[in-house]
Amino acid sequence: MLAVTLLGYSFFAGGLEDLRSVVEDAVEQGRKLHIVTVNPEMLVLRDPRFLEVLASAELRLPDGMGVVWASRFLRCGVLRRLPGIDVAEAIMAWGSERGWGFYFLGAREGVAQRAVQAMQHRYPGLKVCGCHHGYFTDDAEVVEDIKRAAPEVLFVGMGVPKQELWIARYREVLPAKVFMGVGGSFDVWAGRLPRAPLLFRSLGLEWLWRLFLEPRRIRRVVPAFLRFGLWLLREKWWGWYNTG
Repeated sequence: MLAVTLLGYSFFAGGLEDLRSVVEDAVEQGRKLHIVTVNPEMLVLRDPRFLEVLASAELRLPDGMGVVWASRFLRCGVLRRLPGIDVAEAIMAWGSERGWGFYFLGAREGVAQRAVQAMQHRYPGLKVCGCHHGYFTDDAEVVEDIKRAAPEVLFVGMGVPKQELWIARYREVLPAKVFMGVGGSFDVWAGRLPRAPLLFRSLGLEWLWRLFLEPRRIRRVVPAFLRFGLWLLREKWWGWYNTG
């Protein structure tokens, strides 16, 4: 598998077609595959539980453009950006061809259902065997529902780090093979939030579009980007120091 080591983590360095073979192999061979789509904000989260899950996941994808720029800045290899929402949609396209079952978990009451309807319209043959909103208090009830549905793929849209922690907690007792946190993708698929215009996407500026839609995020995003930038400068300086 194509990989680049960046800031102590191994990142998938291929494109969507390379990823397809990894996902298909996991489903067909019955191996667990936790996909984490990583942006700079996630890398500087001060949550040891999340960082442990991030390190132990089978696959880390460069979602944020900052991760791609970091790989170039530190000259540690070539990464291609793989936005999480595009990856999830690609997995649905592959799954609709192969008869995989999907389960949508997350978002507000009714949103996951609308997302399912939209995706089944986009991908005829998409088999969704269950869905549940993300505002539940009884994990056991949801876990049992997923067990009954027996999907091959589980999408969890609860936001970072909650969705990754939830996946890590229950992955071994669930029948799914592919697990992926999809953040606010259900809201986009359901039509509650517009996706960034193509210009923003092509420039890797979807994060800026989200700030326009949700300005309250700026208090979290800006400090995270500053911490990430300082981390990169420290890594760059340390590399110069060691080779000097």
